[in-house]
Amino acid sequence: MVTKQDTSLPLRKEVKMLGNILGEILIYQGGQELFDTVERIRIMCKSLRLHVEDETYHDLKKEIASLSPLMRMQVIRAFSVYFHLINAAEQNHRIRRRRDYQLNSEDEQPGSIEQAIQSMKDKQISGEIIQDVLKRLSLDLIITAHPTEATKRSVLEIQKRISNLLIRLDSPLLTNKERKNIEESLYNEITTLWHTDELRDRKPTVIDEVRNGLYYFDKIFFDVLPEIHQEVEDSLKEHYEDDDWNVPTFLRFGSWIGGDRDGNPFVTPEVTWETLTRQRGLVLRKYEKVLIELMKRLSHSSARAPISEAILQSVEYGESNYIAADKRWPVHNETYRRMLAIVIERLRMVGESSLGYKSANELLDDLQMIKESIYGHHPKAHELKLLQKLIRQVQLFGFHLGTLDIRNHSEEHSAALTEILKKVNVEKNYQALTEEQKLDLLENLLTDPRPLLLAREEYSEETREMIEVFDLIKRAHKEFGKESIRVYIVSMTRSASDLLEVLLLAKEAGLYRRHVDGTVESDLNVAPLLETIEDLSNGSAILQTLLQMPVYREH
Repeated sequence: MVTKQDTSLPLRKEVKMLGNILGEILIYQGGQELFDTVERIRIMCKSLRLHVEDETYHDLKKEIASLSPLMRMQVIRAFSVYFHLINAAEQNHRIRRRRDYQLNSEDEQPGSIEQAIQSMKDKQISGEIIQDVLKRLSLDLIITAHPTEATKRSVLEIQKRISNLLIRLDSPLLTNKERKNIEESLYNEITTLWHTDELRDRKPTVIDEVRNGLYYFDKIFFDVLPEIHQEVEDSLKEHYEDDDWNVPTFLRFGSWIGGDRDGNPFVTPEVTWETLTRQRGLVLRKYEKVLIELMKRLSHSSARAPISEAILQSVEYGESNYIAADKRWPVHNETYRRMLAIVIERLRMVGESSLGYKSANELLDDLQMIKESIYGHHPKAHELKLLQKLIRQVQLFGFHLGTLDIRNHSEEHSAALTEILKKVNVEKNYQALTEEQKLDLLENLLTDPRPLLLAREEYSEETREMIEVFDLIKRAHKEFGKESIRVYIVSMTRSASDLLEVLLLAKEAGLYRRHVDGTVESDLNVAPLLETIEDLSNGSAILQTLLQMPVYREH
């Protein structure tokens, strides 16, 4: 067991090993001079980190200033690769420390889900209170659009392979030959990293950014998010045995990439639609891969296991209506496989044919039906983890993968509304009104069921594109589900009217509706982004003004 005094020893050994490999590569690629230069700079930086000394600082600056352009570029490259390797080692060490806690410690790891739930139990917080909080809890973590920070996908793939190799090196069952092969693979991967450009040879397009963002959904979020929810549920069952736990999906990921229009003229409605299409394509491929694996495992024969009547009827109907004869599962008694063949075929037709699933809820219903049937003959105490995880994935990601936030500048909405209101003779110069006058006008227009818009050709190109953005959101809700775009962010929000302007544009697209009986139906959250010190200071007053207005409060 690793003691508290030497918990960092495996990390130090790993960093030393990676550093030695990099050192060999530096000597081979740039000669002894490159290696010696990097070492001198590294030692001086390490010294400065421990003790700030003017003499060492000036020596460091002098050393860097004396480098030729080519040598300076190689030194920068060396440190860049070195930090990639250190990051990989640190991430592996966190995994190692967690496993060590789980194997050797009676206490829960500080900061872990288990420790948090144990703490609540110790403080006698009831399961009823926790369940109530979980039902209302919603955490959306958003990937923002910063193309200058986007790491090339090829570099991300190398980093992933290095991390996997480090994890394999931790196995105590490795033979000397296996260890040597892994170390050889590490050397090759680090060499490839040295030779791989970190920067693109051209400015990334929005779709390049989208592809980069999808990497994280593909490689991380799709599998990790369900496991987090399962870990919460398992810990609650362990510490609150008398409660019946079914943890709702409270944690999700979303993105601004492809929807952040503020200051980016390349984020057009067409690009946003392409983003949504790519997101759906990825999540459908991920589902199909899991379903194929599930089909391999559910080889139950109806001659040996009592299949539910609901499944039997669904299979008969599905084979008659959804799937061609040559694509049906050939073994009649393997009912679950017959059912999954139908599910996979309908999944492949999503967005392509009326025979495909109309919504993720339809897929979820079929998976729940399979689960209920299986637990008619399989012990409930022993969950089929793959099926349960897939159900959670569909609950989390639907057919949209992650919610896409739309962001635009407040002045863009104001300018569009000024033109619209002038064209329909409602207000000659909306932008010249006081804040109080704007709020009165906007409230009246939001409560009026009549539309404002004229034919599109009546407006300027800028206003037409603004109208098209809201039309796109409406179409996206129909094609990808309402979870595909849930939030419209108003950057540089300075007043309450900035949010009501967006709500009025949403009303014209049918995203906000006030019915005859006075009830309000709203499919889009409008979120203020307060970006200056003055606006932040005024934030509470803005929200207070909005929430005192029935038209916004009901929305």
